[in-house]
Amino acid sequence: MSAPLPPPDSAAPGADAPPPLATGTPHGGPRLPLVGWVGLVIVAFWLMVALVGPWLAPHEVGAMVSQDVFDPVSRAFPLGSDYLGRDMLSRMLFGARFTVGLAFAAALLASGTGIALALWAAVGGRVVDELLSRFMDTMISLPSKIFALVMVAAFGSSVPLLLVMAAVTYVPGAFRIARALAVQIAALDYVQSARARGETRLAIAFAEILPNLRAPMLADFG
Repeated sequence: MSAPLPPPDSAAPGADAPPPLATGTPHGGPRLPLVGWVGLVIVAFWLMVALVGPWLAPHEVGAMVSQDVFDPVSRAFPLGSDYLGRDMLSRMLFGARFTVGLAFAAALLASGTGIALALWAAVGGRVVDELLSRFMDTMISLPSKIFALVMVAAFGSSVPLLLVMAAVTYVPGAFRIARALAVQIAALDYVQSARARGETRLAIAFAEILPNLRAPMLADFG
């Protein structure tokens, strides 16, 4: 008796199995454009200067090291000297900490305050929205330089005062952007569902609206 023949549709195990799916993305995620790299390098450079600049400065910040005022660029003074004979490179390295730090702190304070007020306007009702919007319109109408001069004349010149003045100047702009986005988000269905569930205004503001403000407000902060 001969052995039975195998069925015609049989094949070796795994012959018709689909190829394994490729894992991962071919490009490893989104790439930063050239303009983004240029901006990142510039920001990283000035952050490093602000952090280690005072230790790299060849002279003290107020030392009069040149006999001639407005000394030209030379090996001893790579950026020349000012009207008192002070080294400009040393002054720039020392001053970068205040310039970068003050700008970053003022932008952070202004953006945070503007977002907080915008969330309040979005969930606080029409009266709160109108009051905050009209107040910010009034702040925008004030000339920033005149406001700064009045504040300096009244309270004197200091780093905390400069920080507060810079933040107050930029709060209205951050508020208007965040408020326009927050009001639109507050009218969406999932926010209305959260209100119907009995969520508090604080929970709606920080759990439902704020996460959707992250990307545009980070762009405005930058």
